[in-house]
Amino acid sequence: MAMQFPMDCWEDKFEITVEAADDKADRGGETLKLPTIPTTETMQPFKIGYLPLSKVNWTNDTLEAARADAIAFLKTLPGVEVLAPDHMLALEGEAIEVLDAWEKDRPDLIVAHFLTFSLGVVPPMFAQRLKVPILLWSQPEPDPKGGRLQNNSFCAANMNAHHMWRLGIPYFYVHAQAGTKEAEESLMKQIRVAQAMKALGRMRIGLIGGRVPGFFTSCVDEMMLRRTLGPEVKIITEHELFTVAKNLTPEEVAKGMALIDGDLATPPADAPRGDQKEKSARLVAAVMKLKEKFFVDTFAMRCWPEVILDEFYGIAVCSTLGHLTNHGYLTACEGDVYGAVMMRIGQILSGELPFFCDLIICEGDHGTVWHCGAAPCSLCKPGFRPELHCSATVEGGGVKGCTGEFPLKPGRVTLARLGEKRDGTGFRMLVCPGTGLDTDLFVRGTPLDVRFDAGCEAVRREVMENGWEHHYALMYGDRTEELTALCRNLNIEMHLVK
Repeated sequence: MAMQFPMDCWEDKFEITVEAADDKADRGGETLKLPTIPTTETMQPFKIGYLPLSKVNWTNDTLEAARADAIAFLKTLPGVEVLAPDHMLALEGEAIEVLDAWEKDRPDLIVAHFLTFSLGVVPPMFAQRLKVPILLWSQPEPDPKGGRLQNNSFCAANMNAHHMWRLGIPYFYVHAQAGTKEAEESLMKQIRVAQAMKALGRMRIGLIGGRVPGFFTSCVDEMMLRRTLGPEVKIITEHELFTVAKNLTPEEVAKGMALIDGDLATPPADAPRGDQKEKSARLVAAVMKLKEKFFVDTFAMRCWPEVILDEFYGIAVCSTLGHLTNHGYLTACEGDVYGAVMMRIGQILSGELPFFCDLIICEGDHGTVWHCGAAPCSLCKPGFRPELHCSATVEGGGVKGCTGEFPLKPGRVTLARLGEKRDGTGFRMLVCPGTGLDTDLFVRGTPLDVRFDAGCEAVRREVMENGWEHHYALMYGDRTEELTALCRNLNIEMHLVK
């Protein structure tokens, strides 16, 4: 049974938390400093309320060390603020004093650490009054000494999982010894899920121009999205985008041009013609301005046909969207709002930028994910120089810029898609883990060969028999565990192909 909190009781709790990509990436012998994802003055640290729970007379030096290790680890997490009492909580009165203080400090996540068996009234009381998810953390049971049960930690977590399940409170769980690598990795995964839930609750998507013609896979039910997951859709016209781009100052255009030149090399052969590169720079700068005007954090753009037509604007904008995503303005192609939501989820869970893509080959021992040139260049295969070219497809190819061209880097990946259930009553999510292979630029644009864990036949059958939308978000790392927790807590029907 999946848990779901009504979004209206969460609206005062969520802020956007984003993570920057690695500081540097190799580009054919050069060292390129990757962009820091933009933040705003309204963003706040992700607050974790740590509850060290025990039972009267069970406290000992080992448990005190575990409590200290847990707090020390949580304080090392980037962008995190830790609220914690200076002693273990064994009595209800002690817990209520902490809760009264936390109602002012307002944590975003509660970590209930069951150092021993403990009172069952405390975790649900905190979660209900603070209206935040809770992470239940149990520890392996030590060998009984003389037959005496030492901690009984898992039993306490088990009891509280039942409480959360019956109350419909979003919860996560970790079972690992404090101070171990296993505990750190497990906690980090679940905390990122909580951060993703928080981000969804405050997410504002700028939909520029609507979906493209005939792409019903890009349709969006705005109110269902907002009611069940949280994101708000802000409608922005292409007329406004083009007008802002036209009226930029020379300094703003230069900023956009510098951003393009910092991302992609422009070789003389098949380079954007005339003022096409400048037009791309203007659109980059214009979207950045629209972000501030509409207070949005993510975009989905109708990237054809109007923007391509000379009477309206006159360029292909594939690389334009790639530049925006590369600098933290995540932008989905073809007006796909759910694709934009999946991109943001992928970014938070992986700590890296996502790739909005099509699955163009799904046969043999591996498939290929690709798009026509909108991948962020920070995902480029090491040793390969990403370049700016004319589109290989628009108006017959070689006519209009601008697209980025490079293969993506190899590594563990997860292909995922957020979509609507067939009856329109909620959401579902496709999750396909695999391994990105060393890929050549065998097709113009931005490809990556992927060997799916389940094999191409299983992926192809799932996609076709269950009618999945043809856009996906590729995130790096196997994010199956995190996406499973996210779907369970947000009542999203999960389709795992593994």
